[in-house]
Amino acid sequence: MSQILRNIFHEYDPIASQLPFLGSPVPILTLTLCYLAFVLIIGPVFMRNRKPFNIKSVILVYNFLQVIVNCWLSYVFVATFYTHRAEVPDFGCLTKFQHSPKLEKLNVYGVYAFYMLKVIDYIETVFFVLRKSFKQVSFLHVYHHIMMSLFLYYLGTYYGSAGQYASVVALNCAVHAFMYTYYFVSALQPNMKLGLWWKKYITILQLSHFVLVLFHHSYPLLFRPKCDFPKGLLWFAVCQALIMLWLFGNFYRRTYMRVGQTGGVVKNGGKSVKNN
Repeated sequence: MSQILRNIFHEYDPIASQLPFLGSPVPILTLTLCYLAFVLIIGPVFMRNRKPFNIKSVILVYNFLQVIVNCWLSYVFVATFYTHRAEVPDFGCLTKFQHSPKLEKLNVYGVYAFYMLKVIDYIETVFFVLRKSFKQVSFLHVYHHIMMSLFLYYLGTYYGSAGQYASVVALNCAVHAFMYTYYFVSALQPNMKLGLWWKKYITILQLSHFVLVLFHHSYPLLFRPKCDFPKGLLWFAVCQALIMLWLFGNFYRRTYMRVGQTGGVVKNGGKSVKNN
């Protein structure tokens, strides 16, 4: 498997590929297959004749830690790039920074931390299953979890740096910090009606995030043709941004805007969907 991937793409990055869960694809592929088997087959069968587990305390701790880690990672990327902005030749074309040890270290270990955060996100779907919240185990939810973790495995193992995706890390973590704050407050006070208005604007924030990602990765394709960042990775980001805008746009329309028989718009307090 490793040789096949090297033939399709290129050699492992000598530094990043030595980190746990990078290098050989066997661990992440095995974990992903186990994840799919549990959330789609084993978990629902196991929970069929059981009451939902009371795991409120575990969820509260999980959501709180997610807020802290996402805030920290977003801050580190923004603060480091701002502090070392003079060492960035072109913010429209972010690549590797061999001339800047600080930025290069952030790019290697920052994208690895982001990758591990997305692997840990698999746990959330397990919570849904154990609580019998099967409606939350949607195609959008499962697809996005798997796409992010497998792609970040490739980015870390073969490119070995965040590069142009540094913007994705900072934006994604900032959005997740707000989202998990909502989840934490909602889990802490399930009957608190004040939290209902958050849902709509969290989804709008998610959609805005994908628009920014789309523009940031389209820019070097249109205006920086000599940018050293791999064109395939740029096109992947553009395509994924369009796919997620479509999926989240459909979710927003179904959840918050339902056209009635009279043509009026009716608000619907459906559940918010994660963006990982």
